[in-house]
Amino acid sequence: MDPASCSTVSEDFANILISVLRLPTRERLSCMLNATKVIPSPEKLPRDWRGLCTLLNYTIPSGCDPTDPIGKIFKFCEAKTTIAHFTRCLERIDRYDVVEETEELFISDIKYFKEQCSLAKYPTPVVPNDFDINIITLDDINSSSNGLPLTRYDAFLLYDKADIQSAAAVVEKLETDYKLKLCLKDRDLRPGVMFEYQSIIKLISDRCNWLIIIVSNDFSNSPWNRFIVNYIQSLAIEKRLPKIIPCVFDDCVLPEELKCYVHLYFNKYNPFCDPWQKLMITVSPYKNLALADSVKANPSCQNTSITTVDKKKVIKFSSEEINLPPKPPKPKSVFDRLVKTVGNISVKVVPTKWNKKKVKCTSL
Repeated sequence: MDPASCSTVSEDFANILISVLRLPTRERLSCMLNATKVIPSPEKLPRDWRGLCTLLNYTIPSGCDPTDPIGKIFKFCEAKTTIAHFTRCLERIDRYDVVEETEELFISDIKYFKEQCSLAKYPTPVVPNDFDINIITLDDINSSSNGLPLTRYDAFLLYDKADIQSAAAVVEKLETDYKLKLCLKDRDLRPGVMFEYQSIIKLISDRCNWLIIIVSNDFSNSPWNRFIVNYIQSLAIEKRLPKIIPCVFDDCVLPEELKCYVHLYFNKYNPFCDPWQKLMITVSPYKNLALADSVKANPSCQNTSITTVDKKKVIKFSSEEINLPPKPPKPKSVFDRLVKTVGNISVKVVPTKWNKKKVKCTSL
């Protein structure tokens, strides 16, 4: 290959994403990198897909099918990883054999991609910056255009399409009455967001304080919903923070992974529990104010009288005024009883009139 061709190939590798790689190339990479290697690289990295996950900052979610980890890495990284960066990662995990064997496949895929672009008059995709990747909701577009930080939400509302009426009731109550900010996939997610599952998980874990779930039989039968719940549950356990609030509006069978939580039942009357009030107090970022408002709204709490006592005024009462029984005599110790006994004996033995002068000591 002449120097001009080498410079062109290097430039293409640096500017084109791995998303242009076709299926035969990806299958070849999977065959060579999915197998687990025992000997690490000189940088102490695994010489297989695990080393790529480390260098590309990707973690395969728990519960996913582990048969093709390279395929999952491609789905995660193809929108932001260039071919040159991917090749350098292969070199860092000491897989020069993969680089040499797939180089011609990379060049062929790039050539085919350029031909298709020229036919369709479609420009070569560029690498998006990290900030564009984080713009997930419609509110993020306004925040980024005004130079503001990305929007945070009090809770993400997860529900099945069959429970749309219950979801509308939650939105009406929390946003209109309690002025909380919720995030909904159907309403707030930006159109055209790539990798919907990954974007929603990132949104819930990073920028939503709570995950409100409308539990129903339709919700439990959805693999997508259960995947989100399992992932956020594992994340909450890892961070040791509460994250999930299950809400029940209709009779249903509770899934096993949600039975350990305290549920809010909106379909059962309980005179000691207002589920809307408890949900508002839990989700509200101003919990002290919300709790005070709930006390004002509860008439049973308003009738409670509170008596204050001035700590500076100390009132003393005598035992006669409060009619207390007299104090019992203090019991004498063993030593006092012993001294009294010995004293009595000495009084009886020794005569009262004892003249010391009449006593004479004779030597033996």
